[in-house]
Amino acid sequence: MKKSVLGCLCLTALLTACTPQVADNEYLIAGTVTDVPDSTVVHLQKLNDQFFTAVACDTVMQGRFELRDTVSSSQRLCLTINGKGYPNYLLNLWVAPGQYIELKGNGKLFPLWDVKSDIAEQQEENRFANYTREPQKQILEYNIQESDILTVLSDKKHQGNKEYQEAAWNKIDSIQRLSVPFMLERTRMEVECMKTAPVSQIWLEKLETNATLTRFAAADTAFQDYAAFIAPLKELYMTLPDSIKQTATAQKAYHALFPKIKAGDVMTDGTLYDPDGNEHHLAEFKGQYILLDFWSQTCGPCRRAIPELEEVARTYAGRLTVVCISTDPKEVWKQCLQIKGMKGIQWNELRNDGGGLQADYGVQGLPHYVLIAPDGKVKHVWAGYWKGVIRTILETHIN
Repeated sequence: MKKSVLGCLCLTALLTACTPQVADNEYLIAGTVTDVPDSTVVHLQKLNDQFFTAVACDTVMQGRFELRDTVSSSQRLCLTINGKGYPNYLLNLWVAPGQYIELKGNGKLFPLWDVKSDIAEQQEENRFANYTREPQKQILEYNIQESDILTVLSDKKHQGNKEYQEAAWNKIDSIQRLSVPFMLERTRMEVECMKTAPVSQIWLEKLETNATLTRFAAADTAFQDYAAFIAPLKELYMTLPDSIKQTATAQKAYHALFPKIKAGDVMTDGTLYDPDGNEHHLAEFKGQYILLDFWSQTCGPCRRAIPELEEVARTYAGRLTVVCISTDPKEVWKQCLQIKGMKGIQWNELRNDGGGLQADYGVQGLPHYVLIAPDGKVKHVWAGYWKGVIRTILETHIN
């Protein structure tokens, strides 16, 4: 008996000695990876109001890297790796004072690396990550192909070659469509997992994300199967206690699942501002078709949609007005307009509470579009952009 107890004590001491000590005001993330080239730079960032700020970085050497910093409370950070063959994705990592987080992985699909942590939020992240690992792997593989094409497109030597860019964007659209079945499977599995998982911040974020994805169903037949998730997501939302329903994340899910304004309803209006600070209202264009484009400069698909928006504005000149409504903070928005030289009607509600027209029209994911008929009734609402979708929808709904 004494020998057994002594053996356990020795084992405990050995395990304790192998775990690095972390100061009470710090966290330590230690990574051990294979099939990741030495000199690969691993970045740790924090997301604030749609913008990332750098927190720490390290270079992989002999399959190892470390990321550490001071921290006063539990918070989520994002691990990213840039370069050919890596997905343009994030690995959510929760850190807390005095906590040691261990990463282990093989290959460049870093969002699938295993995260060992005692932090409750990380364990909930892991629950969903492990449940959806197979479809997520396929989504990441397609994302790598897309990211590699985008990297080549950003090379200055291709920027003036319209034919090359057209072919590249067509290929990206094809890749995105190939990933849709796996996105649907991921949503199905997450909804299934949510039925038994405890309600947590991560749970609520999954509810919001998947509720937002259902908005794609109205835009294209390739995404129509997302509509099947509206009912089960509504059921999950209705199980929440009122106190949780009032949280910002739950409210966003609610607006996506139960939009105030839908096709057939009378349009709602609000106060909008142009870059000079002048007030405007949508009613200024009543009597013709109005296409609302809710966007942000941080949204890649929003930027990709700009040429097509300008094209439809020319095609339907005199019958349709495109109103671009930015969701960015005032200074960021104005700077983007100046740098990009953006044309047309560029307005902003200048509010960051998710209310106003964003709430009325159920804006969650960006870009988000609302087509209003000359009689002031909403004709069609959809989310997301891929080449040709705006033209196709307008051809269908404009008489």
